[in-house]
Amino acid sequence: MKKKSFFITLIAMMLQSGSLLNAQQLNPVGICYVEVNNNNMLNAGSYTLQNSGKQLFDVAIIFAANINYDVSKSRAYISSNNNVTKVLNDVNTYVKPLQQKGIKVLLDILGNHQGAGISNFPNREAAKDFALQIANTVYTYGLDGVDLDDEYSDYGNNGTGQPNSSSFVMLLQELKAAMPDKLITFYYLGPATSRQSYNGDQAGNYIDYSWNAYYGTYSAPNVPPLTKAKLSAAATWIQNSNSGSTSASTLANLATKTKNDGYGVFMWYDLNGANNASYLSTGSSILYNENTALTGQLYSWTQGQTCDPPLGLEANNITGTTARLNWVSNGSQTYNIDYKPAGSATWTSAAANYSGNNIVINNLTLNTEYDWRIQSNCSSTLKSTYLFAPRFNSGNGCATPSGLSASNLGTTTTLTWGAVGSASSYTLQYKTSSASTWTTVSNISGNTYTLQNLTANTNYVWKVQSVCGGTTSSAYSAETPFNSGFAPVTSPGPRSLSFNGSTQYLNAGQFNLNGNAVTFEGWIKVNSFKTAFPYISSVIGIEVGDNNSAILRLGDANLANNKLQFILSFGSSQIKLNGNTGLSANTWYHVAATYDGAAMKLYINGNLDASTTATGNFTANGILYMARNYDNSRTLNGLLDEFRVWKRALTAQEILNNKCNVTAGSTGLEANWKMNDGSGNGAVDAGLNGHSATLIGMTDTNWKTDVPSCSSSLTAREATWKLGAAVEKENGIYPNPVKRGDLAHFRINDSSAFEITLYDVSGKIAKKQNVDTEYITISTQELTAGTYLYKVTSKNNQMISSGKLIVK
Repeated sequence: MKKKSFFITLIAMMLQSGSLLNAQQLNPVGICYVEVNNNNMLNAGSYTLQNSGKQLFDVAIIFAANINYDVSKSRAYISSNNNVTKVLNDVNTYVKPLQQKGIKVLLDILGNHQGAGISNFPNREAAKDFALQIANTVYTYGLDGVDLDDEYSDYGNNGTGQPNSSSFVMLLQELKAAMPDKLITFYYLGPATSRQSYNGDQAGNYIDYSWNAYYGTYSAPNVPPLTKAKLSAAATWIQNSNSGSTSASTLANLATKTKNDGYGVFMWYDLNGANNASYLSTGSSILYNENTALTGQLYSWTQGQTCDPPLGLEANNITGTTARLNWVSNGSQTYNIDYKPAGSATWTSAAANYSGNNIVINNLTLNTEYDWRIQSNCSSTLKSTYLFAPRFNSGNGCATPSGLSASNLGTTTTLTWGAVGSASSYTLQYKTSSASTWTTVSNISGNTYTLQNLTANTNYVWKVQSVCGGTTSSAYSAETPFNSGFAPVTSPGPRSLSFNGSTQYLNAGQFNLNGNAVTFEGWIKVNSFKTAFPYISSVIGIEVGDNNSAILRLGDANLANNKLQFILSFGSSQIKLNGNTGLSANTWYHVAATYDGAAMKLYINGNLDASTTATGNFTANGILYMARNYDNSRTLNGLLDEFRVWKRALTAQEILNNKCNVTAGSTGLEANWKMNDGSGNGAVDAGLNGHSATLIGMTDTNWKTDVPSCSSSLTAREATWKLGAAVEKENGIYPNPVKRGDLAHFRINDSSAFEITLYDVSGKIAKKQNVDTEYITISTQELTAGTYLYKVTSKNNQMISSGKLIVK
């Protein structure tokens, strides 16, 4: 009886520590990755050792979910593509049959080029938030643990930080606390391999197994205090047609070394749907003295369908017993929303098939931590995986302020938040993003406060709490960022910005362009087009991923490098509109891209160049760059001038009218970079929203006097007119004749003038342009050589003047 009690206790301890995988665990433990984009997880359970009948694989890993980045909330989140979604949403089919055979099933999580990864959580709160997402995912879908993979993060993208010394260990500490009975494994690759110690604690204290990540090689991970029993020095890519897979002879060598050196783990990667028994036997006969037999069926794989959960998750208006749960809705999708106390395993439904972007939950317990999750219903049969929101505290009845915003951005910035009815005052804290201490402002009587003497072009964060009755305070709101912008400079006159095509670009900060209308427009002059794959020269836009982008650029892998391309994300995929006209080097062009909810369009010098049908809301929420997107291989070698972003679709006539100038308060104008600053580290936004853009890798020498003709100031146009007026005083045109491709300058003194119309010799309308100032310029780029009749008319179509324009 005593021996039996001892072994029961031992088994319980081993289960708790994650060291016992199953009652018939192999030695070495067999680890198997399955690429679910192409293959069925169930094949991992189809192979057994020929004599003993033991499963060849002890652990099957779903490869892979991703670490994506929600720029609007500065938050890393777990993203499941169409195939991972298919597996997780049907665990009864693809996971439980493996578990019933004693195989543990883990979810691999790796970066996705969005700047988020396991090595750059900026603080413990962010690390804990992601650890809770992992734990909730593992428990929700009945998995046995997680595999952490530090690849493809592209740290620094979307304004994220670089790897730091604390992130990985903090994540592991929080992860083990959140799921102590689950496995944590480490694919030994990336920045995390050199960041395994923090404050005297080691990553290996929380990791159950780790393995070499370089296929066909033999090199043991260094994860102290893990011993050989928990490591795989061998990395085997199951042989297939891929040139990187491991040959049978190399497999035999890896297996022999593993056995001779006493390593307790052997890793196999990319199990496919073919009969691999012979190849697997090459390894198993050495490792276990048994061949491998195919004792189950082979399963094919059909691709899953895409369905993404919404982003922008937060809880606000928290009153102690109620809270409002918020997200960014996507088109006509409905949602399933659940919540629970943090210590509970049971979720309560807040709503199913719910339309909207927020819901209020009631009957909460005071001062209690709550989790909540949301799932999209893309159709009656297709759902997303759950996305788990940041944990919140229900509070003490004094509501936390919401609706935080910053305006009049600059070294003096105004902060505003929603008023809380029960609040007698507010306490505000702010600091630079890199600082560790806060500056506190107490006893604010209203719901707005103006910060003074900020440092120019600096990222700040701020938060605010309610004070109720003088003694009770709410929790602080979530930290909200803003940039103090640039001190205005005195413009020396018309300027443009030049970029070197490798390391120079503009970072305009966070933009949320989500919706059904947008316009990018501005002037571009390319010095040289990209001659290497992917042949892309970026102009302007947001590119967080295929499901979050709005981009105007030149070239693509399947598009000539001198043709425009306009890209928007609808759902999880992009629509790409390719231009028809090739641009010439060393030539200024006015380019515009518009979307109006029905069509995407490209314009060159005011003329429609290409269009395609598109409907619905697009997603573009992230850092907006000019002259760069994605990475430095796609930067622009050329010049930009007078660039603008509109949250509406300009008409063709508006594009013509706006080429040279717009007023700061124009309807829908989100940002307007005139680029006439001439010095300093930023291009100041001439609009009202403070989207000043930071110059990256640039100096004052990047400001150029090479500008398109019409970006000159009115004074300069007057000077041009005075120089040439005598040549064509009667008609009010200069020059005349005009060289094709140059600008024709019109001076119109009549204030009732509304429109100029050009007719060719056959009487056909060749061009129209609104009159909005005394001095008008008309591009002749799209006109052919010849004589044109022009008429200036009023709004009621009365002719004011007429004449001839000769294009040569």
